[in-house]
Amino acid sequence: MAGVDTRRGPKALSLLIGAALFASTSGAVVAAEPKEPDLSPAFQQCIMGSGGVTATMQDCMADEYRLVDRELNTAYRDALRRLPNKAARSKLQSVQRLWLKTRWDVCTAEAQKSGMAGGSGGGLIEDSCRLRVLAERRQWLRDYPQPTPQGR
Repeated sequence: MAGVDTRRGPKALSLLIGAALFASTSGAVVAAEPKEPDLSPAFQQCIMGSGGVTATMQDCMADEYRLVDRELNTAYRDALRRLPNKAARSKLQSVQRLWLKTRWDVCTAEAQKSGMAGGSGGGLIEDSCRLRVLAERRQWLRDYPQPTPQGR
């Protein structure tokens, strides 16, 4: 695990979790290669210091999940405030409600696809996916609405 790059960026979470999972299992970990969100340095340090211990990695993810969830809620409120009128706010609220209903579907599928569903490895895959999904949505809300190019 010493050779894993702990800087934030693409594949950082997969590398961190994958390295920790590999250290704690005898088989290879098969997971999707999603675009990785911006996660805190404290989370990265926690995962790297977990020694591949499942319970420790789950604690790391739970702490980061709480942080990202708070930031997501702030980003949602800020996005609503940026919108120019009630119709635009209503549209975002509808989109957000739909996202809330379906957000974990991809994570359940990832755990099933890994062949590790039901075990501690599957739980880690699902937990890391949920963290990624929240962080991606947080960024989406921070960027919402997309600015329209001038002259269109």
